[in-house]
Formats: sequence, structure tokens, C-alpha cells
Amino acid sequence: MLAGLYMLLFAHPAGADHAAGPLPPYNFHPEDDALLEEISYASFRYFVDEAHPETGLMPDKVSEPGLCSIAAQGFGFAALPIGVERGWIEHEEAEELALRGLRTLQGSPAQRWGFFAHYLDMETGNYSLLGYEQGVSSIDTALMIAGALVAGQYFGGEVKEIADELYANMDWKAFTNPDNNDQVYMVWTPDDLDDYEGPGYFGPPHWGHYTDETLLIVLLGISAPDPEKRLDPEVAMTNWRRPIGRYGEHEFVHTGPGTLFTYTFAQCFYDFTGYGPAPTGEEWFLNSRAAVRANRDWCRNHAGQFATYGTHRWGITAGFGPDGYIVPGHQPRHGDADNPIDGTLAPYGAGMAVLWEPEDAVAALRHMRHFDVDGKPVWTSVEDGGYGFWDGFNVDRQWVADDVLGIAQGPMLLCIENARTGLVSRLFHSHTAIAEGIKRAGFEPLP
Repeated sequence: MLAGLYMLLFAHPAGADHAAGPLPPYNFHPEDDALLEEISYASFRYFVDEAHPETGLMPDKVSEPGLCSIAAQGFGFAALPIGVERGWIEHEEAEELALRGLRTLQGSPAQRWGFFAHYLDMETGNYSLLGYEQGVSSIDTALMIAGALVAGQYFGGEVKEIADELYANMDWKAFTNPDNNDQVYMVWTPDDLDDYEGPGYFGPPHWGHYTDETLLIVLLGISAPDPEKRLDPEVAMTNWRRPIGRYGEHEFVHTGPGTLFTYTFAQCFYDFTGYGPAPTGEEWFLNSRAAVRANRDWCRNHAGQFATYGTHRWGITAGFGPDGYIVPGHQPRHGDADNPIDGTLAPYGAGMAVLWEPEDAVAALRHMRHFDVDGKPVWTSVEDGGYGFWDGFNVDRQWVADDVLGIAQGPMLLCIENARTGLVSRLFHSHTAIAEGIKRAGFEPLP
């Protein structure tokens, strides 16, 4: 009944004719699998080696060792089962690290309605002034809780107890705007940073259009264990826009920025290949595959304009550029122009793309693994003091980043693991609330 109502409300969006191909997990050639192992191990070491030894909090980036991003923390939680399964860390050590982080979050004063401040002080677990905002963030908390649930399903015991408690505490309804069709707000900020239980205000931005972040938020909200705090699926699945655009032969529901990570974050955790189309008609895995292929083709077609881009250098996404943090994107996107593109490329873009376009993405990763700009390598191995790929590079500007971001290493690691084994998504979907919630949202499991 619910799915039928949605289909009456929404025309079927972009077709999947040009997004065909095999589905994950894939059977990689041994040489390709070895490369993915090396990349994954380097990313994993970031979360373990840079974690605070007492609080278990994980950093936003290498250059700010005292600053925790709770989004990076969520990727780090989900990284721990990968490390155990691959023999990179002992089960007990990984479980203890997860537990330290969860206990710190459990006692953090920088939370409201179960949602956490975007940035935390790694030593105290309270808010940090080092981040660009001190507000409580819906998307960053969503990424944190998704990773926590993965860790809870894997380790069980107190890890699961705290992860489930944190999820149950989240009042999704409190984060919606009744004057704007119950869309979820992005950020709430307290008037007094020392009193997150006191008065405060929501910023104007809402999750009102498609990104994979919107998808993650609404599905987690619909899946909330407490019905009193849960989002209404008939509203939450229909109150955001789904614009359709095209680049070359690739037609898909596109995001506002047109940058690659906005097509991937939900699917670090959710596996839509085991379900039929969304109740509104989209096949989200194939939609992201089309976006990945459009990104690849855009870079190849603009190689004459930007020296960075080429056959094996693609995957435009957010990250550090020569002049600071940037969110580049290409058409289709909101507006008539490309989001400012200066020729910078972040290797984790191709790393995430392995989940959708394995052959071309692995070829790109192999190329960038051995690439340098004016003698500075894009990759530094763990043995040489790095964590694999640096965050970005720009050939035209003769620049390579000297920093590593948790929200780059994390999604690359999770997407690669899901492409290889499906481990992260399998653990995530094994949670009762998640399994029930995706059905409540109108997704029908495939036979």
C-alpha cells in the first residue's frame, strides 16, 4: 500500500539502462586485491594509530591531533571489525578501543536530543573550538551512530549495549521543522556552549534535496528503535527533492554540489542491492554507479583543461586543495555552472568508487599509488610514516597535500571492504532496528 502510494506521487526517475554491470562483492584479480589490501591497511592504521589512548576518540585530520570529528569517529568504529577480520589488530584490542570511544561519547556533555556536536575535544570529550562549528550536527551524528552499530553488531557485549543506547537516545522528531514539511535540520547550536541542555537555535539549512547523506539520515530516523522519536516514513521518504540530470549517457538523480562523496556515504553502510527499488522508484545503488561513471567521464573529457585529470585520474570529491578545503563538483548539479573546480583531485574519490566501478577505479588507484607531482609522491606507505594516499593533489599548481582526513580515509576503507566482502553492510543490516526500518521505509527485500 505504502509503496503504491509513493509510485503515484513520484514518476520513476532516471533509468538504469546505462548503469548495468556486476554487483558487489566482486571477485578481484589477486594483484588488484593485493593493492586494495595495501590501501585498506594504510587507511585502517590512521584510525588506530591516531586515536586518543584514553578516550578512544579519533581525529578529524592528522594536522589537528586534538580534534575529533564524530563523522570520522563513526568511520573509525566501522573500521575496527575490518581490522580484526583481516588480522591487522587483535580482537580484544579493537573491542577495547571501540568501548573507550563509546564510553566517552556516552558521557559527553556536548549533545542534545542524542545528537552530538560535530567536533569534540579528543582529551575531554566535550565540544572543541578548533572545528569550524560547535553545533550539534545531524549528518555527523548519523555517520557516528551507523559506525557504532556496526561495531556493536560485531563485538557484542558492552559495545553493543552502548551503541544501541546511543541510537535509542536520538530524538529524530526533535530535529525536524514542522513549518517546512518536517524536513530534518542540519545543525542546532546552543546559546551557551557550556550548556547543551539549555536554549539554542536551529540554523536555516535542512536536508531538503537528495544526497546520500539525506538518505542515511531519513533511513536511520525511520529505523529509530523508539516509535516516539521515529520519523514518519510517509513524510521522511517524500519531503526532499530528487532532481534528475544527465552527463553524456549517464542520467541520474543528482545532488546539489555534484561532488562524489554525496553519492556514497549512505552506502558505506546500506546495501541497496538486496532490495527492490525505493518506494519512490529509485534504484540507489545504480544511481550512484551512474554518478561515478559521469564523474569518471567528466574528468577524462576535461583532461585538456586540467593537467590533473586523465584516463586514470578521476573521482572529483571534497577535500583539501592548494588554498584550503574545497567541495568541487561537476554537472549535473544545482545551478548552471560546475562547482568551482581548480584541477584538484582527492584519491579517496576513486577509492570509494571501487564499490560501483571496480575495474576502472582499481586502475585509477594503481596509477595514483605510483604518481608524484614535481617529485612529491601522492602516496606514502605506513612503513614510511604515512597513511597511504595524501588527501589531494593538483598537477597544474604543482601541489600535494600534507594532511590526511578521517572523512576521506573512512569512506574509502568501508567502500573497498564492501566491494571485497560486504562485511560492513552485512553487519549493519544484521541490526534488528535497521532491518525492520528499511522495510518500514518501503524497500522490499529481493527473493
